Amino acid sequence: MISFRLSAEEYEKFRELCFSSGIRSVSEMARVAINTLLQEPRRVSSESLEARVAELEGRLHILALEIKSLNQHRGQWASATPPPIANAASASSE
Repeated sequence: MISFRLSAEEYEKFRELCFSSGIRSVSEMARVAINTLLQEPRRVSSESLEARVAELEGRLHILALEIKSLNQHRGQWASATPPPIANAASASSE
């Protein structure tokens, strides 16, 4: 036998879930929930976690390279001399 506490609000939500799911009692709903957790563990394996971290590290490296490239281009753009702007007043008087 397992016993656990719920607040009045949690218990009421649990009862509503039982009713809407067609489960006849709170105890049966608890059994269903526990069995579902046991059958479908959601823990990520360490290999999967390592692969995800490696993928993120690769993406961060690519992002760092892109930022470096953008900064280099920005420096080139800033040092470039802008083209001369024709003076509209002198062009209209001719």
